[in-house]
Amino acid sequence: MGLLIELGCREPALALAGKPLADQAVRVEGLLAGGWSADALMGILAAPLPGKVTHSVAAILGGRLTKVPPVPLGRSAAVVKPLAVPSPRRHECTGRDGMCGRPVGGVGELCTGCRPPRVVGDRTLLQHSM
Repeated sequence: MGLLIELGCREPALALAGKPLADQAVRVEGLLAGGWSADALMGILAAPLPGKVTHSVAAILGGRLTKVPPVPLGRSAAVVKPLAVPSPRRHECTGRDGMCGRPVGGVGELCTGCRPPRVVGDRTLLQHSM
């Protein structure tokens, strides 16, 4: 979306807003994820408008984007690295020589099944998670 906003600042005639901006931003994000550089896309989108404009600016930019291949020429999909999607931090129990893998609250914690029993006086207490 930032690329399209910058385009509109540079070329006010190509400015988008609202739903058209959001719709075209999805296309631009897909192309960026496919390996296109922001500069290359800016060059494609910033081309002058035709002499006689018969469509909306959003339709013109959308048409330009549909002509752009998903991956830049000379690059195969195998070469393009997918974007890293952050995943929620997950910690696993390291009990049973690292083979347990049950979810726990923090690094190095053991699940209730792998924690050793706690001895208090002459009684053995099992430790349960809270």
